[in-house]
Amino acid sequence: MPAAPCSLIYLAYGSAALHAEAVYSLLSYYRVARPAAQVLIYTDAPAAFRQVLGERPAVHYPAVTPAEWYSWRGSSNKVYLLKIGVLTHAAQHYPGNLLFVDTDTIWQADPAPLFAQIERGQFVMHVSEGRLATGNELSRKIFRRLRGQIFKVGQREFAIDSATVLYNSGVLGLSSGLAAQLPGVVALADELYAAYDKHMMEQLAFSMWFGQAGAIAEAAPYVLHYWNLKAARPLLTHVFEQYAPHSLQAFYEKAEALDLAGLHKSEMRYRALPGWRRTLLKLVGRRWRMPALGQ
Repeated sequence: MPAAPCSLIYLAYGSAALHAEAVYSLLSYYRVARPAAQVLIYTDAPAAFRQVLGERPAVHYPAVTPAEWYSWRGSSNKVYLLKIGVLTHAAQHYPGNLLFVDTDTIWQADPAPLFAQIERGQFVMHVSEGRLATGNELSRKIFRRLRGQIFKVGQREFAIDSATVLYNSGVLGLSSGLAAQLPGVVALADELYAAYDKHMMEQLAFSMWFGQAGAIAEAAPYVLHYWNLKAARPLLTHVFEQYAPHSLQAFYEKAEALDLAGLHKSEMRYRALPGWRRTLLKLVGRRWRMPALGQ
């Protein structure tokens, strides 16, 4: 492990369904990490986590006031910006190497090499989604809308052009020494939201800011981010409520049986089909659907 303290950070604010995702992700982390980093769970319901996780000396629940939660949403008042507030708070109170992950993640390998890269001054994001200009329909729409516009933050300028690369922000890693740059990311995101109010402006702001500073390391080999399976939340929440209060091992085994990794890949293959094929499959009743619980 690196010399500086390492923190794995989760944000589970507002929705009880996020508790199931966070606990499942954390249990998957404990199965691959040797040794495990300290864990910071930013939540408005720490008692709900303590009820199932118990008191663990390496798991902390930083105290956040309602005013802080609100201020972290930026002038654009977006819940997506909360993770920047969380990282800023963590840098101040738990300095070292910070690795933020969304709750809808499954660890597949020990992220110690990621912490080492962070300590060397590198930024980490989940995975490159390719150039904005040639990405999915929303990416291309954003590119057409904002191409050529200049966004100024302090002395820095950012432009969207054919070379702009979008990274998924389900994982964000940086050293606490670089956290002073995070207000700039918020300012850039606020400008992007003002120019075109689409949910992914937060990840575009991170991609542009980090990308201008240097190469971005990808966390994808270490962690799976099943961002496309929001429909799986009721399934995982049902399993969580039934098993986690009594046995974390049973909950983990049942969650594994849902095969979220396989469902993620299956849905992504469907998503990658040409539009005409997806339309045809919908017409014949063969569009991709989340399987029913127990099937």
